[in-house]
Amino acid sequence: MVRIPGGVYRIGAPAEEHALELKGFRIDRTEVTNAQFAEFLNALPLKPSGNAQGGKVRAANFAPPDRPLFLETYNYPIIGLDDDEARIGVREGRFAADAGLENHPVAEVTWAGALAYCRWRSARLPTEAEWEAAARGTQGRRYPWGDAAPTPELAVIGQPSGVTLPVGSRPKGATPEGLLDMAGSLAEWTSTLYRPYPYHRDDGREDPADPGERVTRGGDYVFQPGPEHLLAWQRAGFSRRPSSGHRHIGFRCAAG
Repeated sequence: MVRIPGGVYRIGAPAEEHALELKGFRIDRTEVTNAQFAEFLNALPLKPSGNAQGGKVRAANFAPPDRPLFLETYNYPIIGLDDDEARIGVREGRFAADAGLENHPVAEVTWAGALAYCRWRSARLPTEAEWEAAARGTQGRRYPWGDAAPTPELAVIGQPSGVTLPVGSRPKGATPEGLLDMAGSLAEWTSTLYRPYPYHRDDGREDPADPGERVTRGGDYVFQPGPEHLLAWQRAGFSRRPSSGHRHIGFRCAAG
């Protein structure tokens, strides 16, 4: 994890920008990978059977066969392993990343699944404000790397749907603090309910039991290098339903 110091950060697009004081926190340097999430699945009380590549793991592959991957608190799926874009399968009775994709960012994880993984690591999801502060820094950067327009050398963008790259593949696009893939690659879940800015932590938007939509951040790998999608304050994204995974959404954890 990378340490983000406490301080006053500029949050929001120019028309809604506001200053926000945050305590210091830590956040993962890269997005969570297929191999890391498979390790989490293997720690659950599930015994997968058979052998299958990602995108082919269905209820029949689990024992008992009628028990899907659910997070008890929310009764939401953890990850859609039966989706064609999933990259975690089953080999010799264990969950495993598809060969060659171990270090690629994990997709198809629901918000509930991302939350469960971070808790398993004794961590948590970053709030939307923390995510933006980490991407912009105290300088209020337009993009994680600074003010230069996005290019394929700075971010994983312009890729065909379903074609990801290993995490950290664009070191030139790192933040000054060393965070990688904060723009492009996969969009990322945050802990925060999708509500208007300004951000107020105590207004209910951080209620973990609320079933509403959760904010995703960071653009994704299929966007062309247009500034509107990769700006560090951009809040628009793909499906934000906490019960659904998506081929374009991943996550990273935070702590502190």
